Amino acid sequence: MSSITRRQAFALGAVAAVSACAAERPATKAAPAVPAPKPGRLFATTAAGLAVVDLAKGTVKAVYPAAVADGTWTTVHQLRDGRLRSYEPGTGALLADEPVDGRQIKAISPRMIAVGPPPGPRRRTRITLIGENGTRAVELDGNLDPEAFSSDGRAMYLLDHLPPEQPDRYRVRMYDLDAGKIGPLQTRDKRQVLPGTEEEMRGQGRQAVLDPAANVLYTLYTHQDDHLHTRDLVAGRDQSPGVHAFVHVLNLDQRWAYCLDLPAPFGLGPPEAHTIALDAAGRRLYSFDASTGGIVVASTDDQVIRRSGLLGKQPGGEAYAAAGGRRVYVAAGSQVLVADGETLAPLAAWALPGPARGVIWTAGELLVGAGDQVIRLDPDTGARLGAVALPGLRAVRHAERIPG
Repeated sequence: MSSITRRQAFALGAVAAVSACAAERPATKAAPAVPAPKPGRLFATTAAGLAVVDLAKGTVKAVYPAAVADGTWTTVHQLRDGRLRSYEPGTGALLADEPVDGRQIKAISPRMIAVGPPPGPRRRTRITLIGENGTRAVELDGNLDPEAFSSDGRAMYLLDHLPPEQPDRYRVRMYDLDAGKIGPLQTRDKRQVLPGTEEEMRGQGRQAVLDPAANVLYTLYTHQDDHLHTRDLVAGRDQSPGVHAFVHVLNLDQRWAYCLDLPAPFGLGPPEAHTIALDAAGRRLYSFDASTGGIVVASTDDQVIRRSGLLGKQPGGEAYAAAGGRRVYVAAGSQVLVADGETLAPLAAWALPGPARGVIWTAGELLVGAGDQVIRLDPDTGARLGAVALPGLRAVRHAERIPG
């Protein structure tokens, strides 16, 4: 790993006269200074675990095997050897250490953690809930996987795999922790979904993005050949619309869900070629398919696609996206593709020194995973500002700036 330092500017203007009547030569311009990294933290998944990087020093502060961070990235939770340990990522201080029943952290929020069994056929599921009021176990019929919580910790959202012993599809359900009951979600217009009219998904959940301000979870699904949305079932329509990809919009506090259909050819290519991103204000949702180069932007106010465009194809590998500063950035293959965030017009294509491993926009800087390193790029010009070596890098996950 190498430290990132500011370049020194040297004055080169001293000139000697050749003769009394010779003209002075112009001074050589100083090379532009590379801005020093701002204080902050980067979280990345690596082969060794969840790594926390000091952005100012360009060094790895800590690596937590088998760990995940909460939605605010202020606490890291690690499940090993039947114990759940919580750490403060800035200092590495141990905040909690207690035994738990379960093998995987399934869902996490600042108020609640759900621990359960790994994926597999089963008719009954035991979930351990760890929260502000202690630890308790919940036994539920079905093959269930916790996915998220409401901000008040009173609702837990579950993936219900059907049929439980040989799953080939799943639906999203809500468990009311106060009432101790599982029920369907509401529609976006707050209508109760009746039994038998809940949508069932047959494809693959590719990527999830949380809007922490609105507490809305956006999940991209691909290859939904036989899928029918709740709104169609409620309306009595029983024929598949032929949707191959959509974004499942789940309002965690208001308890409603909606499916934003993506136009063909979204969903026809490899799942890993698809990605989504929210802009910094949470007002625009971008979807991109690297196998075709297609990109669309939707308004999060009404979940309606506003514009579509075409960027360059990037076959092979996973695709990632980030948005900010009125631009959208897609890292795929060995390039970063840049488009105007409003018109989706292509603006630039920047080469990467290795396969894309994620992209994060921060004010004044773009952080891109490339091979076994995270490179710092100027978000306007693509100029390289520095790099941090991260052996075994799988994906950059989150970055935050620390005032200082």
